[in-house]
Amino acid sequence: MIRAAVLGADVSKSRSPAIHEAAFRALGIDGSYVALSVDARGFRPLVASLRQQGFRYLNVTIPHKNAAAALATSRSPAVRAAGAANTLIFSGRSASVRAENTDGVGMLAALADLGAARPRGRVAVVVGSGGAAAGAIEALGRAGARVHVVARRPAAARALRDRLPAVRRRAITVFPWNERGLAAALAGADMLISAVPAAAWEAPAACAGLTALPDRKAVLEMAYGAGTPLARAVAGRGTRYADGLGMLVHQAAHAIELALGKAPPVALLLQAARS
Repeated sequence: MIRAAVLGADVSKSRSPAIHEAAFRALGIDGSYVALSVDARGFRPLVASLRQQGFRYLNVTIPHKNAAAALATSRSPAVRAAGAANTLIFSGRSASVRAENTDGVGMLAALADLGAARPRGRVAVVVGSGGAAAGAIEALGRAGARVHVVARRPAAARALRDRLPAVRRRAITVFPWNERGLAAALAGADMLISAVPAAAWEAPAACAGLTALPDRKAVLEMAYGAGTPLARAVAGRGTRYADGLGMLVHQAAHAIELALGKAPPVALLLQAARS
């Protein structure tokens, strides 16, 4: 039997079990998938325990993506560049722990669903400076986009930028998250990616600079759920908005393929996530 799990600070409402169990059924795999909430102190011991129990892979979400990358014995190029991992894959009972980051693949696929399939040469605004933002910045830079990073902690955003190869760093500019900084980052932007929790947009000051977002642009929010503050803030502006459910499904499908060597049907997984 294949055993897998998602780990995060609070995954009590996670859609991941429905997505991965639908993938197991579609692929004809006998498997089980659970959601386990854990704090920062308990994260590393829990990973070690699950590996010893024979789990095949783990998905990792806020706020443990940096810790996941740090504990791995091998890291994909995306993990090394971003410093964050959202998937840990185990090799039998050995001590090997492979770290992958499928957030970027999922994000680019979700942007393509919004009609923003070719980031090269375009301006992409990423709001956030945590593990989710790291994967987005790495993938957009690899895809040839010019990336404007908006963060309440500009120093943390600059640290993410400085992890990347010099040729990519030149295409990344960091802005503070205030009205002037967000407006400056959005001027001439082709897409906006929110890599912060949905509640981060609740304060009116957080949204103040959104008026600079050009009309009919793609807005992708990594958080998922109906009626988020960001969704309300961009409503009526002609934007092509999507929450993070599509991205979640795309990144999950890629993680499953990396862990099990089989690609599940994305449409079926999306149906499972929605239901």
